[in-house]
Amino acid sequence: MNDYIRAVQKLLGQLTTAEQQEVVEYYREYLLDAGIGTYEQAVDELGTPRSLARKVLADYSIKLSEQATDQTQPRSTVQATKESVRTVWLIILALLSTPVTIPILIVVLALFMAFAAVIFSLAVAALAVFLSVIMIGAMGIFVGFTTIWTTPWTGTFYLGIGLFALGASWIGWLILKWIGSKIAWALSWAAKKIYNRFIPRSRAERGRKQ
Repeated sequence: MNDYIRAVQKLLGQLTTAEQQEVVEYYREYLLDAGIGTYEQAVDELGTPRSLARKVLADYSIKLSEQATDQTQPRSTVQATKESVRTVWLIILALLSTPVTIPILIVVLALFMAFAAVIFSLAVAALAVFLSVIMIGAMGIFVGFTTIWTTPWTGTFYLGIGLFALGASWIGWLILKWIGSKIAWALSWAAKKIYNRFIPRSRAERGRKQ
């Protein structure tokens, strides 16, 4: 049993020391009360250490996201997006490490593909927009400075285009961040619903969540 508990604790590195201790003490006490003394018996009761640890991490991530939503102090868009992405990823790992039916595996796969597609598309879109718009802005400012002394109106025109392009790139970045945060939130919401609806729970896990 102690080997099982140690294996679970090693996989909880994302939690604080106090949170790890809370999880470890709960499951150690549960196994002792159930009269489970061997590693194999613990696996039969709670699942593999990796499966249990991933579900614990997913539970904590969901709990933190719900607490952050209830807080009156607003979070930054970047912070909220990072938390949503982290929650989705931990839920995917928990689902993939848990024996489920084929339809649920299809849902998990679709969720994972949507998650990967969103991250990839946002990265490509951001790179393309910033490179193109910033290059236009930089070229406009360069041409404007080099011509403003000889042809002031032309130089002013290009300077205006350059400054407008740089300003547009900044506004575009803010819009992209907002859209990305909403997509990440939607994926996180869907992942939580799937996780709470379909993930199998042992008696110990149901007791810990109460």
